[in-house]
Amino acid sequence: PAKPAPATPAEPVKPAAEPAKAPAPAPTAPSELKLEGLKLTVPAGWVREEVEKSPMGPVAVFKIPKGDGSDDGAVRITHYPNMKGKEMDDRNIDRWVSQVAKADGSPSTRADAKITTAEAGGVKITMVDLSGSVKVAMRDSAKGGHRMIAAILDHPKGPHFVVTAGPTASMEKWAAQIDAFLKSVKTE
Repeated sequence: PAKPAPATPAEPVKPAAEPAKAPAPAPTAPSELKLEGLKLTVPAGWVREEVEKSPMGPVAVFKIPKGDGSDDGAVRITHYPNMKGKEMDDRNIDRWVSQVAKADGSPSTRADAKITTAEAGGVKITMVDLSGSVKVAMRDSAKGGHRMIAAILDHPKGPHFVVTAGPTASMEKWAAQIDAFLKSVKTE
Protein backbone atom coordinates (compact mmCIF):
# COMPACT_ATOMS: atom_id res chain seq x y z
CA PRO A 1 0.00 0.00 0.00
CA ALA A 2 1.12 3.54 -0.77
CA LYS A 3 2.07 5.71 2.09
CA PRO A 4 0.41 9.09 2.27
CA ALA A 5 2.75 11.95 1.36
CA PRO A 6 4.14 13.69 4.35
CA ALA A 7 2.23 16.86 5.20
CA THR A 8 4.02 20.06 4.27
CA PRO A 9 3.62 23.07 6.38
CA ALA A 10 1.25 25.58 4.81
CA GLU A 11 2.95 28.55 3.17
CA PRO A 12 1.94 31.80 4.77
CA VAL A 13 -0.29 33.84 2.50
CA LYS A 14 1.68 36.78 1.17
CA PRO A 15 -0.16 40.07 0.86
CA ALA A 16 -0.57 41.35 -2.67
CA ALA A 17 2.21 43.67 -3.67
CA GLU A 18 1.31 47.33 -3.48
CA PRO A 19 1.38 49.15 -6.78
CA ALA A 20 4.56 51.11 -7.31
CA LYS A 21 4.21 54.75 -6.42
CA ALA A 22 5.66 57.41 -8.65
CA PRO A 23 8.62 59.02 -6.97
CA ALA A 24 8.04 62.49 -5.61
CA PRO A 25 9.58 65.22 -7.76
CA ALA A 26 13.06 66.10 -6.55
CA PRO A 27 13.84 69.67 -5.52
CA THR A 28 15.51 71.52 -8.32
CA ALA A 29 18.71 73.50 -8.68
CA PRO A 30 18.30 77.21 -9.45
CA SER A 31 16.71 77.55 -12.87
CA GLU A 32 15.30 80.15 -15.19
CA LEU A 33 11.56 80.63 -15.58
CA LYS A 34 10.44 82.26 -18.82
CA LEU A 35 7.02 83.86 -18.86
CA GLU A 36 5.33 86.17 -21.36
CA GLY A 37 7.77 89.12 -21.50
CA LEU A 38 9.71 88.09 -18.34
CA LYS A 39 12.48 85.91 -16.98
CA LEU A 40 12.97 85.04 -13.30
CA THR A 41 15.47 82.86 -11.44
CA VAL A 42 13.73 80.07 -9.51
CA PRO A 43 15.46 79.27 -6.19
CA ALA A 44 17.03 75.87 -5.60
CA GLY A 45 14.65 73.56 -3.78
CA TRP A 46 11.42 74.79 -5.36
CA VAL A 47 9.59 72.02 -7.21
CA ARG A 48 7.68 72.94 -10.37
CA GLU A 49 4.27 71.34 -10.70
CA GLU A 50 2.41 70.67 -13.92
CA VAL A 51 -0.50 73.00 -14.70
CA GLU A 52 -3.23 72.70 -17.27
CA LYS A 53 -3.49 75.72 -19.51
CA SER A 54 -6.67 77.69 -19.07
CA PRO A 55 -7.56 81.36 -19.62
CA MET A 56 -7.95 82.11 -15.91
CA GLY A 57 -5.53 79.52 -14.54
CA PRO A 58 -1.94 79.83 -13.40
CA VAL A 59 0.91 79.90 -15.91
CA ALA A 60 3.31 78.35 -13.37
CA VAL A 61 3.02 76.67 -9.96
CA PHE A 62 5.81 75.67 -7.58
CA LYS A 63 5.87 73.81 -4.27
CA ILE A 64 8.07 75.33 -1.59
CA PRO A 65 9.46 72.57 0.65
CA LYS A 66 8.22 72.66 4.21
CA GLY A 67 10.07 74.23 7.08
CA ASP A 68 10.54 72.44 10.41
CA GLY A 69 7.62 70.00 10.45
CA SER A 70 5.03 72.25 8.85
CA ASP A 71 3.31 71.79 5.49
CA ASP A 72 4.73 72.80 2.12
CA GLY A 73 4.14 76.28 0.78
CA ALA A 74 3.09 77.12 -2.76
CA VAL A 75 3.84 79.69 -5.45
CA ARG A 76 1.15 80.42 -8.02
CA ILE A 77 1.81 82.76 -10.96
CA THR A 78 -0.93 84.14 -13.20
CA HIS A 79 -0.81 86.53 -16.16
CA TYR A 80 -3.61 88.98 -16.88
CA PRO A 81 -2.26 91.61 -19.31
CA ASN A 82 -5.55 93.56 -19.27
CA MET A 83 -5.40 94.13 -15.49
CA LYS A 84 -3.01 97.07 -15.78
CA GLY A 85 -2.99 100.35 -13.91
CA LYS A 86 -3.25 101.75 -10.42
CA GLU A 87 -6.97 101.00 -10.04
CA MET A 88 -6.41 97.32 -10.92
CA ASP A 89 -3.35 97.15 -8.64
CA ASP A 90 -5.43 98.53 -5.77
CA ARG A 91 -8.20 96.00 -6.42
CA ASN A 92 -5.72 93.12 -6.33
CA ILE A 93 -4.06 94.39 -3.15
CA ASP A 94 -7.48 94.74 -1.50
CA ARG A 95 -8.46 91.23 -2.66
CA TRP A 96 -5.26 89.73 -1.19
CA VAL A 97 -5.78 91.60 2.09
CA SER A 98 -9.38 90.28 2.21
CA GLN A 99 -8.05 86.71 1.90
CA VAL A 100 -6.23 86.94 5.25
CA ALA A 101 -7.94 87.14 8.65
CA LYS A 102 -6.23 88.17 11.87
CA ALA A 103 -5.64 85.63 14.66
CA ASP A 104 -8.86 86.75 16.37
CA GLY A 105 -10.83 86.09 13.16
CA SER A 106 -11.41 89.73 12.28
CA PRO A 107 -10.66 90.83 8.71
CA SER A 108 -7.23 92.19 7.86
CA THR A 109 -6.88 95.72 6.55
CA ARG A 110 -4.20 97.42 4.48
CA ALA A 111 -2.76 98.73 7.75
CA ASP A 112 -2.06 95.11 8.79
CA ALA A 113 -0.15 94.41 5.59
CA LYS A 114 3.41 95.28 4.72
CA ILE A 115 3.05 96.82 1.25
CA THR A 116 6.24 97.76 -0.57
CA THR A 117 7.28 98.71 -4.09
CA ALA A 118 10.57 98.16 -5.85
CA GLU A 119 11.93 98.12 -9.36
CA ALA A 120 14.12 95.44 -10.90
CA GLY A 121 15.05 94.59 -14.48
CA GLY A 122 12.64 97.17 -15.91
CA VAL A 123 9.72 95.78 -13.88
CA LYS A 124 7.73 97.57 -11.16
CA ILE A 125 7.18 95.16 -8.25
CA THR A 126 4.41 95.77 -5.70
CA MET A 127 4.58 93.33 -2.76
CA VAL A 128 1.99 92.57 -0.08
CA ASP A 129 3.04 90.55 3.00
CA LEU A 130 0.42 89.38 5.54
CA SER A 131 0.12 86.67 8.20
CA GLY A 132 -2.94 85.06 9.76
CA SER A 133 -5.62 82.71 8.46
CA VAL A 134 -4.93 82.65 4.73
CA LYS A 135 -7.41 81.75 2.02
CA VAL A 136 -5.20 81.32 -1.07
CA ALA A 137 -8.11 81.16 -3.51
CA MET A 138 -11.61 82.42 -2.88
CA ARG A 139 -13.00 78.84 -3.04
CA ASP A 140 -10.45 77.55 -0.46
CA SER A 141 -11.02 77.41 3.27
CA ALA A 142 -8.76 79.58 5.41
CA LYS A 143 -5.73 78.02 7.05
CA GLY A 144 -4.57 79.51 10.35
CA GLY A 145 -0.92 80.18 11.14
CA HIS A 146 -0.13 80.97 7.52
CA ARG A 147 1.57 83.79 5.64
CA MET A 148 0.97 85.22 2.17
CA ILE A 149 3.54 87.14 0.18
CA ALA A 150 1.93 88.34 -3.05
CA ALA A 151 3.31 90.55 -5.80
CA ILE A 152 2.33 92.38 -8.94
CA LEU A 153 5.05 92.31 -11.59
CA ASP A 154 4.12 95.20 -13.87
CA HIS A 155 5.86 95.31 -17.27
CA PRO A 156 4.97 96.04 -20.91
CA LYS A 157 3.48 92.55 -21.52
CA GLY A 158 2.11 92.18 -18.01
CA PRO A 159 1.20 92.27 -15.30
CA HIS A 160 2.00 88.90 -13.80
CA PHE A 161 0.65 88.14 -10.32
CA VAL A 162 2.70 85.98 -7.95
CA VAL A 163 1.05 84.60 -4.82
CA THR A 164 3.16 82.63 -2.36
CA ALA A 165 1.48 81.18 0.69
CA GLY A 166 2.02 78.53 3.30
CA PRO A 167 2.58 77.85 6.98
CA THR A 168 4.44 80.62 8.73
CA ALA A 169 7.49 78.37 9.39
CA SER A 170 7.80 77.44 5.71
CA MET A 171 7.32 81.01 4.57
CA GLU A 172 9.82 82.32 7.11
CA LYS A 173 12.38 79.80 5.88
CA TRP A 174 11.81 80.88 2.26
CA ALA A 175 11.08 84.64 2.65
CA ALA A 176 14.56 85.74 1.49
CA GLN A 177 14.38 83.39 -1.51
CA ILE A 178 10.88 84.63 -2.39
CA ASP A 179 12.21 88.20 -2.30
CA ALA A 180 15.23 87.20 -4.43
CA PHE A 181 12.92 85.37 -6.89
CA LEU A 182 10.74 88.47 -7.32
CA LYS A 183 13.73 90.81 -7.64
CA SER A 184 15.47 88.52 -10.17
CA VAL A 185 12.85 89.56 -12.71
CA LYS A 186 13.98 90.93 -16.09
CA THR A 187 11.98 91.94 -19.11
CA GLU A 188 12.58 90.01 -22.31
